[in-house]
Amino acid sequence: MNVHASALADAHLPDERTSAFARDAIDDLSQHPKRLSPKYFYDAAGSELFEAITKLPEYYPTRTELGILRDRSREIAALIPKGAALVEFGAGATTKVRLLLERSAFGAYVPVDISGDFIRAQAEALRKDFPSLSVYPLAADFTAPFALPAAVADMPKVGFFPGSTIGNFEPHEACRFLRTRHPGAGSADDRRRRSREGRARAL
Repeated sequence: MNVHASALADAHLPDERTSAFARDAIDDLSQHPKRLSPKYFYDAAGSELFEAITKLPEYYPTRTELGILRDRSREIAALIPKGAALVEFGAGATTKVRLLLERSAFGAYVPVDISGDFIRAQAEALRKDFPSLSVYPLAADFTAPFALPAAVADMPKVGFFPGSTIGNFEPHEACRFLRTRHPGAGSADDRRRRSREGRARAL
C-alpha cells in the first residue's frame, strides 16, 4: 500500500462510513491488478442503472431467477413459518422478492441495501402494494455485520439471497459470506432456518 495515501486518508476522513470506503479504495487500488468492490457502484444512480441492465436481452440472471421463483415459490413458501421476518441481502429493486411476498404470510420484510435512498423508495412502493406487511428498509453493507430492526427481534427470521450477486465476490469472500451472513445466528430460529434451507436446496 502507498503509505502516503494511507496517511492522507487517516488525516482527512470525516466519518466512519467514508473512512471504510477510503480504506477499501486504497487497498483495492494498491493491488495488481487494481480492483474496486462493486458494492460502491450502488448509489441511487448506480442502482437505477443496474436495474436497467437487468432488463437487457443479454442479461439472463434476473430472468432465470424470476423463472425459478415463479415455478418454485409455493414450495419455498411452504417451508417458511407463518409470521416470519424476511431479510433480503442486497434487495435492490425488490423485483424478485415480490413473488415470495405474494405467496407467504410474512410478519415483516427487511430489505438490506447499501444504497439508502434507493431502498427507502423501494420500501415505500412495497408498502403501497402490500399494505398489511411491515417493511423496515435498512441501509447497510450486507457483507459486514449489521443490526436488524428491534421490531423483528422476536420473529422467526428467514434470509433471502437469490444468488446472482454472489458473482461480485472473490471465491473466499463468497464462502465467508455464505457461512456467516444469516439472520438470528446461533439461535433456535437459525437452526430451524438452516434445516429448511437444506430442504429448499433439494427442491
